[in-house]
Amino acid sequence: MAVKSDLLRQKQGLSEEFSYDEVDGIPSSGVSKWNELSDEERLRANASAFHSLHCFLGIVLKEQREDLTPEDGEFHEALLSLLAQVETLAESTKQLLLMFGHVPPSNGISSPEQDLTYFKKKLRGYKVLLELSTWALRATRDFTKLQKQSTRITSTMAAPAMRSASRQKNQKKRGGYGR
Repeated sequence: MAVKSDLLRQKQGLSEEFSYDEVDGIPSSGVSKWNELSDEERLRANASAFHSLHCFLGIVLKEQREDLTPEDGEFHEALLSLLAQVETLAESTKQLLLMFGHVPPSNGISSPEQDLTYFKKKLRGYKVLLELSTWALRATRDFTKLQKQSTRITSTMAAPAMRSASRQKNQKKRGGYGR
């Protein structure tokens, strides 16, 4: 993910000491018992978060273009690229859920606040990128775990078939079946 939350914080002049804990509607990545969730629960949380973050990032891009950094086209392009990546993550996570036979979450999000002050817009942009980076790391771990499980299952399922095929091949070499 090319746009880092620190870059946005610097561009917006936000202090490192300020607490950015809660911004309404942005999915928080602070789940303390993440490892205790089932694969389906984690995938559903990721899908829901990426959908919400995609919506919020679109708002952040609009605010950057119109109000906060109207002259910074390069920054806007970086945000636009990130927006496309987040959309891909949201769709890929949804497809994974379907592939594993699970129902994707509904894509409803609460309506983000409108008519915010400049500071609140800056804060929202920072919080979206901060949460997005954490969700992306978490999803990477989840996807890696699922891939390992899938590889193990495939290997376990393929092993008997490979042994059977090997036995059949050896029997043919020795003169076939029952001869």
